[in-house]
Amino acid sequence: MKEVNALKPGRGSSGTLTIGMATFFLMSVLYLTLPVVIFFIGYLKPLWAVLFTVIMSAGGVMAVRGVNKGTDGSLSAADEKKIELKPSHLITVVIMILLVLYWGGVSEFGCCSADHRVRYAILNDLVHYKWPVVYDFSTQQNPAVAERLGDGQAAFAYYFVFWTVPAVIGKLFGLMAARVALFIWSGIGLFLVWVGASLLYRRASRALFVFLIFFAGIDVIPYYINRITDTTTTWEGWNLHLYVHGNFFQIMNVFNQSIPGWLITILLLLCINGRSVGFLGGLMFCYSPWATIGILPMCVCKLIMTSRSAASSSDSMPRKAVLRNIITLPNIAPPMICLVCFGLLYTSNPSATGADGFIWTFYSSPLTLIKEYIWYVIFEFGIWFLLIYRRHKSDPMFRTALATLMILPIYKISIANDFLMRGSLAPLFLIALYSVMFVTDNFDICRSSDVDRRRAVAARLVLAVMILASYTPANQMLYSALTSYQMHFTDEPYEYEQDYIGSFGNIIREDQVTMVETQFYVYDYEDAAFFKYLAK
Repeated sequence: MKEVNALKPGRGSSGTLTIGMATFFLMSVLYLTLPVVIFFIGYLKPLWAVLFTVIMSAGGVMAVRGVNKGTDGSLSAADEKKIELKPSHLITVVIMILLVLYWGGVSEFGCCSADHRVRYAILNDLVHYKWPVVYDFSTQQNPAVAERLGDGQAAFAYYFVFWTVPAVIGKLFGLMAARVALFIWSGIGLFLVWVGASLLYRRASRALFVFLIFFAGIDVIPYYINRITDTTTTWEGWNLHLYVHGNFFQIMNVFNQSIPGWLITILLLLCINGRSVGFLGGLMFCYSPWATIGILPMCVCKLIMTSRSAASSSDSMPRKAVLRNIITLPNIAPPMICLVCFGLLYTSNPSATGADGFIWTFYSSPLTLIKEYIWYVIFEFGIWFLLIYRRHKSDPMFRTALATLMILPIYKISIANDFLMRGSLAPLFLIALYSVMFVTDNFDICRSSDVDRRRAVAARLVLAVMILASYTPANQMLYSALTSYQMHFTDEPYEYEQDYIGSFGNIIREDQVTMVETQFYVYDYEDAAFFKYLAK
């Protein structure tokens, strides 16, 4: 009975909502798995759709049922890890989430980054085209685009799973309903991220959410160094080949990868056994192939940690306990399905990655590479690492995240280096979680009058680092807020409209064709394994 009750949120006095880890795990698995199941049903042949849906659903159910079991298989105290959400917490965080998503450009209601020229087209085509989406070039209305593409067809391929729920709503009620649904769906994901972060922190905190959104590297220092030395720079792109994005900028550009990626990272950290680690890694691959590379070392680390715990808790059969912790249906079947199905989809367009090679091939001299690598380590996560080292130095997941961030730069894929920017998503978010918990603790110290002077000074220094880190996301947020306000009173196009595409089946501007062909079109798709054997 205890296990069943753990899945139900409770209500305390004055409308306080109590959420335990098992409840959070259930909500998150549903949130992450539903879009994948919709993809299976909408894109695959009936046999594969039914088989994959049953296996993924079974994996999700087993992952949820096993979340509150220790490494020895018995019920643990996991269901006792819970937080209380007061009405004031809920109202404040929901308002902040709406503002963050609006200023982040989700659903293109406000100011958008240039990446949204394709975000809008993805949702539009998933709503208006039959699945699997196939473009007939005869629908291109721009004569220059039509002449360049010629006759024929191309299939659509991308990591678009995050859009499937809003797309289904759009098929029923229209594109505007899909855009609203995408906004709400993203908001639900951010809310779950806050709940999960609060569970890790062991109490609900509005300040924690604010600091999490404003978390970034200390970009302001190298940014102004580049300005002074007259070096080409942007707020976050001050390091030509080696840079990562702060959390708000992730929402502005790749909310479809960052929101599920953050949620999966939290679930991995909350796991007290290894029975669903493979399931979580497989889900990450559905949403972001590059982010999967960064989370894999953390998954392996979690399996090793839980396996050691299982072995130590079993005096009679430690080997059997370890195997029971690793060899489970959620650890084997769902990730294999995700790897085969989405791996074939992603690789059906071999030109999607663009420029690639070892990082030193992109630099004119070793000294330049060494300088930029040092700057990357120091300003992107090194300062944060030093601040939280004493608190987390014995945490293997912390050390694994650090090692991953230091090794990822060895190779570059794509002009913008998506291999690093997205591969760093999970390990960098772990650093972010640990850092903002530390900052929130110090924020509380600053608000208290009952602390000694030394602790008060140290706490204010920590907040000063947070303020420095917030310089870039605060500028981005301010720019977006002002531009979103002004766009309602002028006909001037904002950023993403200058490169507006609309639909990959009707490209408005000829200069966007190469980008669309490279990233989204699959020529000769009938011969590609995914479309030949799996797709409808």
